[in-house]
Amino acid sequence: MNKFTYLHNELELLKQDNLLRRCVCIDSAQGPTVRMPDGSEKVLFCSNNYLNLANDTRVKQAAIETIEKYGLGSAASRLICGTMRPHEELETAFAKFLKKESALYFPSGWCANQALLTTLPQKGDLVLIDRCDHASIIDAVKSSDADFHTYRRNQSEQLEKYLTDGKYKNRFIVTESVFSMDGDIAHLAELVELKNKYNATLIIDEAHSLGCFGKNGAGLCEQEGLLEQIDIIVVPLGKAIATTGGIIAGPKAVKDYLINRARPFIYTTAPSPVVAAAAMKAVEIIQTEPDRRKRLQDNAAYLRNTFTEMGLDIGNSTTQIIPVIIGDSARAMSLSKKLFEAGYFLSAIRPPTVPSGTARLRVSAQAHHTQEQLKGLCETLKSLL
Repeated sequence: MNKFTYLHNELELLKQDNLLRRCVCIDSAQGPTVRMPDGSEKVLFCSNNYLNLANDTRVKQAAIETIEKYGLGSAASRLICGTMRPHEELETAFAKFLKKESALYFPSGWCANQALLTTLPQKGDLVLIDRCDHASIIDAVKSSDADFHTYRRNQSEQLEKYLTDGKYKNRFIVTESVFSMDGDIAHLAELVELKNKYNATLIIDEAHSLGCFGKNGAGLCEQEGLLEQIDIIVVPLGKAIATTGGIIAGPKAVKDYLINRARPFIYTTAPSPVVAAAAMKAVEIIQTEPDRRKRLQDNAAYLRNTFTEMGLDIGNSTTQIIPVIIGDSARAMSLSKKLFEAGYFLSAIRPPTVPSGTARLRVSAQAHHTQEQLKGLCETLKSLL
């Protein structure tokens, strides 16, 4: 008997339920359009390359110059000999950008959340997470020794009830600022008020916000005038920054503690210095070119308004992430396939990424999408519904 028969059986069940996933290869740089291995071109509407920095000439040049000076790999963990000047320069830049005392760079956003949320909250502590938080937050909190509860952001009384429980030593509130599958936002001012009232630590993940919001592009916290009131900010760098890695910015004591106690920091090879340099150049561009944010938000507003006029369900999206909620997974898959054939690349998002019965097309705008591309998507989608 094949010892992996059970895997084949489970994969077959996923296929029958229209939940089987496969990777789709792209044979070009990421941009508003991409080339597929068969030579065809698709307009890309499912990427997190919101500000189109993934193929920016200046970002690429920063990487080229760094690889000439430092090579490609860091060759060790940060504490052995893997910390290199570009790592420290990026941390200094982010601490200043986010108005925090210090910052620490990790190989991925997942790694950053895992390090932070399995190390700071400890036995006898309480962690409260939004029920729509990213899997990296959920899995990290489940792995910690602290107790945790989820809350609904439209029911602040539920969150406050948890905070009033006096048996806990420390309390943490953890949320994304922009929710990755719904495109709506956290009630940041309310969370700041509650964390002050109950002396809780507020941690905000700005993955889909940094670069896209704020006068200087520092995210939704900056846009709402709350940047300096947030205790710790986590920034995965794979979205608007268009590189890889994750930043944790906050008090120096937090950085020092993570360096000494966070297993995902201590026991993993440091990120490439080349990527760190590229990320720093992207941050510089974000701060000096606010027009990218304006174009992104204009494009997003066009899509939201047009989809609404078409009678589509886009939930409560107010950002560049616009879910077109279909409901049935098979239908979402079918629409995704037909759009792809028509020249538009949109992935169907299905359970367990989203709740059962809410399968969707996750449309994400980019700053460099043209009006013709936006209009073409809307018209093609309308013809398929």
